[in-house]
Amino acid sequence: MSPLIEPPPENHADNAKGRWEATFARLGIRESFLFGFGVMCTLLLLVVAAALFTTARIGQSASNILDEQLPVTLEILRATRAVDAFAATGAALVSATTEDDRRTAFERADSAQAALEQTLNDLASADATAEAAEIHLLSEELTDNLLRLRDVVDERIALVLAKDAARTRLVANLQAFQQQLTYRIRIMESDSDIIGLLMAQPVPPTDRVAAMAQNTAPLIPLARFYAEVESIGGRLLAAAQDPNLPALHLSEQVLAIAIAGASSTFARLPEEERDALQSIFKELQALTTAADGPLGLREQELTLYAESQVLNLESQQITSRVDGTTADLVQRRLDDIRQAGVSATESRQRYIWLLTLVSAFSLLGMMAFMRLHVMRHLVARLSLLSKTLQNIAAGRFDIPLPEAGSDELGRLGAAVQQFHTTAIEAGRRECELQASNRSAEKARRELEIKAHELESLNSKLADLSTQDFLTGLANRRRFDEALGVEWARGTRTGQLLALIMIDVDHFKPFNDRYGHQAGDDCLRQVATMMKSVFGRVSDLASRYGGEEFCVIVTDSTETGIYGMAERVRTAVEKLTVEHADSPYGVVTVSIGVAAVIPCGGKTPEDLLRAADAALYSAKANGRNRVMQSQPIG
Repeated sequence: MSPLIEPPPENHADNAKGRWEATFARLGIRESFLFGFGVMCTLLLLVVAAALFTTARIGQSASNILDEQLPVTLEILRATRAVDAFAATGAALVSATTEDDRRTAFERADSAQAALEQTLNDLASADATAEAAEIHLLSEELTDNLLRLRDVVDERIALVLAKDAARTRLVANLQAFQQQLTYRIRIMESDSDIIGLLMAQPVPPTDRVAAMAQNTAPLIPLARFYAEVESIGGRLLAAAQDPNLPALHLSEQVLAIAIAGASSTFARLPEEERDALQSIFKELQALTTAADGPLGLREQELTLYAESQVLNLESQQITSRVDGTTADLVQRRLDDIRQAGVSATESRQRYIWLLTLVSAFSLLGMMAFMRLHVMRHLVARLSLLSKTLQNIAAGRFDIPLPEAGSDELGRLGAAVQQFHTTAIEAGRRECELQASNRSAEKARRELEIKAHELESLNSKLADLSTQDFLTGLANRRRFDEALGVEWARGTRTGQLLALIMIDVDHFKPFNDRYGHQAGDDCLRQVATMMKSVFGRVSDLASRYGGEEFCVIVTDSTETGIYGMAERVRTAVEKLTVEHADSPYGVVTVSIGVAAVIPCGGKTPEDLLRAADAALYSAKANGRNRVMQSQPIG
């Protein structure tokens, strides 16, 4: 009997892997991705739900802080600032001394009080009834204090008006004394002067002097009384401005002594003078001692000022109490906020762990999908397709091809096989096309060479059409074109346009003696000198005809143009080209210069004629010189 052969043990992991791949192969790429996408969306929804739940719990704690605790705290601080602002108006009330100051201070106080009442209403509506009640009581106390201060201010303003009236009465009283006493004192002073003059005589008239002295003696106390009255008036005016009550009381004592002295002097005045000054002096005494006088009113004003200072100090004390109360209230609210923050932090930590677990589970699921399906089932086949396409693109056709199948990648493999066949045929056709392209490229290069040669010839032909062959300067045609262009430009810009006409002196005898070849060399040397002098881009030197040259000069002055012409003449003469038929023994040139600002009433021909006339003048005056034309009319 043959032995029993046992089957090999099954590999459950391989079987599971095979079943997984077979399942996705039957599904196809689109269905498998939809399946995977659905799984990932489910996991993502779990993560989002966990995150929303965590956010809701944390938001609930934050809402308690932002919607309940923090607004109340801010309203308490706003109420404190409003109390401080209202209390600060007390300083303006204390310092008010005019009606305008009073009106401004009252307006500020009313505005601050309205703002405080609005802030207290907002605090009461913010679910802070207890806090509002505490601050409201202190605010009412501050309001009563400032109302008393306003009453004091009203009394002080009224006292200021009364002081002005008392000052006016005092000034009028002093003026009345001045009217009554000034002329009497002047009479007494004139009598004293006369007595002095009489006594200065060699034999004084003693009888007359004695009579005059007897009449003047009763008036002597009058001068002292006037001086005492003036002193009392000045002291009264000064005492009305004393800064505090001790200084005012001292002024009252000094004035009482001064009044007593003045009363004593008044009693020694003649009866006639006492009768005339009685009412005025009584009024001065009343102004000094009465309650409605400058001293009495100043004392009342200083008393009210001291009272207002006390009231303002009480307002500051109330403000300090409000600040202390606010600090306690805010501290309680901050403790509540801190406790809510601790609770929110604890909740956040608990739910973060939950969110982390859900997220980790979701990430593992996504990694499993990528590993088991995407990497093994899709990426491997896509990699083979990619390498096959790269080899075909590189021209390597002897390679293994991917298998065809019923799913998307299988159909793509069939397409790659068809592409392989097509690529082989395309390679053959490409070789034929490259050979044809090489022939066409060779013909194109030959055509470009011929075109470049033709373009060079055209450029040379254009240069020859505007250049003098012998001298290398511009020819007559180029000169005429340039003159017209520069004339039009000068007409637009109003710039100076100049023309320098140069002629080689005795050139025909030179040619006859030395030959035409030497004449050509001479003209080339002159042209070379002209190029060195007229080297700017804006200057155009040209051969005008035979041995005659013309230069168009722009963007210069008449002095500069004449200087350039003189340099050309000097340079040609320094060439020392032998010329036996010239009176100078060397080749020289005559030059005519003309310049004009182009305008509608002139033409380029006018400039040419002016330059030619200047050249003719240079020749007529002995040649080898530069002549400048007359102004062109």
